[in-house]
Amino acid sequence: MWRIPLPGAARSDLGLVRRGDELVLTVGRFRHIAPLPSALRRCTVSGAALRGGVLSVRFTPDPGLWPRTP
Repeated sequence: MWRIPLPGAARSDLGLVRRGDELVLTVGRFRHIAPLPSALRRCTVSGAALRGGVLSVRFTPDPGLWPRTP
């Protein structure tokens, strides 16, 4: 789970796209490109919710991208 504070943001103004190793967040006419931490690069975005001015983005590990342990 990655939590991003967005005080005053409305759900109807939000856009969220995963582009390679980045998360592209659009709020109204503003855009922010956030590089994903290495652990989250090996995950897929499985959902997002805006509550109380905080955007929570859920990630699910992609088994094909994690090293196998013996």
